[in-house]
Amino acid sequence: MKDYGLQVNYEQTAAVSESAAISPVEAPKFREVAQKTGTDKVQGHIRLPPCIEDPKMCIHPDYDNQKCRPFGHFYDTIYDRWLGPYATGNIPMQFLEIGYFRGAGFEAFTHYLSNNKAAELHSLEISCIEKGPQKEGKWPWDNFGEKHPWYQRLRDENRLHCGDASNYDVLLDTWTNKMKRPDAPPLKVVIDDAAHIAAHMATSLFFWFPRIEPGGILIMEDIQPSNAADDFRLKILPQVMKDIHWCGGKPSAENTIKSDSVCFPQIQRLLQGVHCELHVCVFVRNDEPASEPDKEGSTTPKDAFNDDKIKKCLFGPH
Repeated sequence: MKDYGLQVNYEQTAAVSESAAISPVEAPKFREVAQKTGTDKVQGHIRLPPCIEDPKMCIHPDYDNQKCRPFGHFYDTIYDRWLGPYATGNIPMQFLEIGYFRGAGFEAFTHYLSNNKAAELHSLEISCIEKGPQKEGKWPWDNFGEKHPWYQRLRDENRLHCGDASNYDVLLDTWTNKMKRPDAPPLKVVIDDAAHIAAHMATSLFFWFPRIEPGGILIMEDIQPSNAADDFRLKILPQVMKDIHWCGGKPSAENTIKSDSVCFPQIQRLLQGVHCELHVCVFVRNDEPASEPDKEGSTTPKDAFNDDKIKKCLFGPH
């Protein structure tokens, strides 16, 4: 929950949409828009030079990769490439951010997509649920989102939803009762920037990916070396990557491709590709129609993190 001294003047940034306005035929630069909101998605560009000059300005000064040393990320290139097409005109699309936190990221996305009048943006945040003991399913700490000037308006417009994004029932309620309306545009983009816990990240992938419309994307942020996120990076992602190249069938004189198994059938059948940069990956939907799987088909398989299962799926025997 640390912000490492990151201070955002929300009063000043509230008007950034006016200055970010561009021609509808040209996408803005995500870095330029996001730096005005203070989101950590592009803070790496600002924090890296002083970090290289003085290790005391780094939060991880001993990392070999220089880009891992400062606070903040370098996600602008991935967003320009994959979210940029939705920022160039009135393309119907529903967008969901998982993890509103203090609102800087959602603000950046809103301004970036401001020329797309057919875009409908939503966010899901846990800290605005009922305050109380965590063992009772409540939130014992501050409501981070309410400090942002857009908070109440987004709540009133039913676009900022309060709930635990790792809970299947919460996700199903948010989707079926808040987002999947007859008049809603197609779900095209889901971005996970929430707890950065491997099990939660997997929950987002398995629940939302089948519901994203053909050609849409799910972006997973903070796939980084950390105790919390490592199992997604080291266990889930390699299995998904392996599934991209699966062919199936049986070896024969005519078929020289080695037969093997699918790690995640519920994801593989919908997967066009995975495109990664430092600590962020884009999971791209193919042209298979969106679906509404049952609970078993919407949740992380029980053996997804099992080492023996992973080794067998990745390396055989098949």
